[in-house]
Amino acid sequence: MTSGPHVNRSHATVRALVEQAIAILRSWRLLRKLRCSTTRITSLVRAILTLHLTSSD
Repeated sequence: MTSGPHVNRSHATVRALVEQAIAILRSWRLLRKLRCSTTRITSLVRAILTLHLTSSD
């Protein structure tokens, strides 16, 4: 496994973005009340996270 400042910085950046995205999803009460298939919910969450990560660049 490769280690070093560059790898640690990259990992920290990705981790921070994922933690932000999860916090956003948890704050959306809409997702708690969804009544549809898990496949559809997964697609919706992926789309939301993709938009979030794209807009954060």
